[in-house]
Amino acid sequence: MPVIFKKCFLFHYDPSINSDKVFNLFLIDNKNGSYSTISEHGRSGAKLRVLPLVENCSLALAQSRYSEKLNEKIYHVKTPYMQTLNASSSPTYQKFVSETALPQAAAKPVETAKVIDFKPTQPGISFASPAEKESGEQTAAEGEPVERRSKRIGVLNLNQLDALEF
Repeated sequence: MPVIFKKCFLFHYDPSINSDKVFNLFLIDNKNGSYSTISEHGRSGAKLRVLPLVENCSLALAQSRYSEKLNEKIYHVKTPYMQTLNASSSPTYQKFVSETALPQAAAKPVETAKVIDFKPTQPGISFASPAEKESGEQTAAEGEPVERRSKRIGVLNLNQLDALEF
């Protein structure tokens, strides 16, 4: 059963010239040592036209046709396409996802997530949160040096001249 090896969903939208196009590209592993490259194109919301670019060939040839067509669409002078994650209108993607999703789900059971509880190695150690004043400002513990910072008002620094003052 063939599997999608690489996929790319592209679109071009320009209301000034009434352009609303979709272009999808797939590199498919045929599972017999051969690969195919398939493209889909058409107006957004309409039935897409599916065309094979290359069928039953080596991986190198299929990848070169895939890359060539992808670059041709992305770097087009008049209608450059942009990538999207929307695969809802793609008949090829829907076909391969529906065929491959069911057997994998039945073959591999879902594992539950493992919960890791971090506990101190020595039970007598506890961590104290920093003390806070009523204003919400944190204070240093006894014996610790207090870091003094210059007070900032807006974009001006009181200890230095700012470029905006001139």
